[in-house]
Amino acid sequence: MRVNTKLLPNSNLGWFCLGICLQATILKIGTKIPGIYGTAFSFLFLLVSLLLFLPPKLTKPFERKMFYAILASFFFLLFADTNQISNPRQPNPTFRNFLREELQKSPLSPFETRIVMGLLTGSTKEIPRDFKELAKESGILHLFAASGLHLGIFIGSLQFLGNLIFIKHRWISILISLGFGFLYLYVLNFPVSFVRAYLFVFLTLVSSLFYRKIAVSDLLIISSAGIAFFLFSDFLSIGFLLSFGAVFGIFYLKPSLDQMIFPNSKSLWKENLTLTTVCSLCSFPILVYYFQSFSYGGVWINYCLVPLAGILLPSLYFTLLIQIIIPNDLYSIVSEYLWSPACFFTSIFLKFFKSIALTERAYKIWQGETLFFILLSVILIFSIWLLHRFEWHKKKFLSRIVTTIVILFFPFSYWLNRSFALPFVFQQGKGFFTLALRDRFYLFGNCSRHKRMELPILVSPIKQILFESESCLQTVLRLRKKHNLSEVIWYDQTASPFGNLMAKEGIQIKTSNHLGGDISPSFSLFRFDGNPKRINSLIRSLKETERERSQNNWTGYLVLDFPPWKKKEAKDWITYQKLLGISNAWKILIVEDQFEIPLLHNHTNPNLL
Repeated sequence: MRVNTKLLPNSNLGWFCLGICLQATILKIGTKIPGIYGTAFSFLFLLVSLLLFLPPKLTKPFERKMFYAILASFFFLLFADTNQISNPRQPNPTFRNFLREELQKSPLSPFETRIVMGLLTGSTKEIPRDFKELAKESGILHLFAASGLHLGIFIGSLQFLGNLIFIKHRWISILISLGFGFLYLYVLNFPVSFVRAYLFVFLTLVSSLFYRKIAVSDLLIISSAGIAFFLFSDFLSIGFLLSFGAVFGIFYLKPSLDQMIFPNSKSLWKENLTLTTVCSLCSFPILVYYFQSFSYGGVWINYCLVPLAGILLPSLYFTLLIQIIIPNDLYSIVSEYLWSPACFFTSIFLKFFKSIALTERAYKIWQGETLFFILLSVILIFSIWLLHRFEWHKKKFLSRIVTTIVILFFPFSYWLNRSFALPFVFQQGKGFFTLALRDRFYLFGNCSRHKRMELPILVSPIKQILFESESCLQTVLRLRKKHNLSEVIWYDQTASPFGNLMAKEGIQIKTSNHLGGDISPSFSLFRFDGNPKRINSLIRSLKETERERSQNNWTGYLVLDFPPWKKKEAKDWITYQKLLGISNAWKILIVEDQFEIPLLHNHTNPNLL
């Protein structure tokens, strides 16, 4: 594979695939635009006309390249299936059950078995929810998703064995590696990052059989075109962008950083440092744009754990391979010795991850505009590429400036706080939302032990936490200790047995009032989960709050957060509001109508009130 800094393709096939990528991008972005196909055809005919009628001196340098790109665009419009539905890709059930049966024979603990299942199948559904949340905040969730790391190690292991066996017939080793790699891809149900990695390996190894090298730009564009044509639903998806973004950083940014950071060093530690940095930098704008979050601690956690995963995965592959091929009678004798390396590396991986992930993951969630950070990261990415493209890295002054900016970017974007207007509503998912006003933090609904919560960044620092559910005790106690808060109020409507214990811990207990009645003189907000045992208490609190705050500019809000099977009942509350004894001074809101729940179940909605 020939590494260069050109973004445009070098070969005719590359230009053909570039046409597919451009046409697929237009259709993906303009899916909901009426007449997008007709517009695309018209534009292509216009390009053909320009090539035919413009003077040859202007069109000759681009004639062949443009011809291939236009031909590919027509080809894509005519034959590609652009009506694919994007569904979660889960591993083949037969393979999943087979792998589970094999792992049950191992001396691994049940928890370690689930972690190994997640590593080998690339499915986060295999790992425990609390571990998944910790991995997400630590920035290593990609280790439990089928990615280029897994396929590279898998095919690399097969290549190592094949080259030892077929010393004089290297092509046999390559064919065997590609065959088993495709089988692995098939049983995992073609996840997009795995498809990208397989196309990379296939193109690189096949070109090496014919003693040719393929340019990086061709490799990226041909792989993208393959996904666009055969897996259009996954084209430009989050997984696609993260996978190709990381590879773009490795191919185009890492050579530049290698020559700017310790240029005379060739150590593995330095290689791992620049690799982790460029992958984190290129994934930053994508993660911040789609999820409004980023794990800054994940930069150094990946620096430590990815090499360890590179040792753990081959040991698991080899151990399972030997376990499958040896007879059962012999396996019962050698099982403990066979699994010793894999068990050791699995234990080391988990203990090391726990020791570094529980210290400080520096996981940041933005509760507002993130465009500034996204643009800054994109400018920095292309600045590093331009340095290498035009060999500006040889100028020490420019090289030192860019290196300094790269080093300061992550701490700068982490510590830079922005203030936002109040009130501020942050929705974590159905059954739970928070409201921050002045120096108070209101926590409505139930807290999940699988989702860690942090206090929002506001003009005035939070000094008081008010909550209503016993499930939030652990979260509240953690936040109080972390931020040194002196005042915490629990609106306990269920007479919890933990009340007396929490009162001794300094938490104020209120049993007669509902949370949200005294938010401000201008409005009150209650949440109701549909529990029939609390209806009378709710109606009484609504009337008392309305009587106490009868001024003209006061407004009351009642948020109905019913279970899914009671969604129809929630709408009946609006229809029969007066019959239920609720005056028109209260505005009833249904949580599904106000909060849009995206991929990670967090959404900022500052206009709710």
